[in-house]
Amino acid sequence: MAHIIRRVSIKDVENFISMLSKIYDESPYMFYTPGEYDPSVTSASKQLEEYITSPYKVIFVAESDEQLVGFAFVNTMHFKRIKHVAKIDLGVKKLYQHRGIGQALLDAITAWCLNNQIHRIEANVPLNNQPALELFKSADFQIEGVLKDKLFIDGKYYDDYMMAKILN
Repeated sequence: MAHIIRRVSIKDVENFISMLSKIYDESPYMFYTPGEYDPSVTSASKQLEEYITSPYKVIFVAESDEQLVGFAFVNTMHFKRIKHVAKIDLGVKKLYQHRGIGQALLDAITAWCLNNQIHRIEANVPLNNQPALELFKSADFQIEGVLKDKLFIDGKYYDDYMMAKILN
């Protein structure tokens, strides 16, 4: 079945919480450990409202099989010297990975950035997350550095790559 990429809406709040919880619980590479992400509907609604109304932030969601299956957070700043930079975070439910959803989310991010005078897109990717590294490299992201011991997972430290894409 085809997937749809769109901006999140406030009516998505409960499905959004459920999707994020699932992705965070499935992935060893996210900041949250399994069970750690547990916001109230009220706090999640506030977060969504902030992204919906801010000119500096956006959340895209991927919909497939009539459910939310992926997300992309895009954050920028209003400070003149860095307002051309977007920091992104994305995830896709395990069952829906390798179906082009990550690439579609990156395409939506790129289009939004181009439309909002963003020149640079940044992402942190764990060194051992090979599928994510391949996705970002295929979208013309370059490795710019290593963030040593960025993540602490199961009693061990892991490095992150700092990746970026320059838009023309």
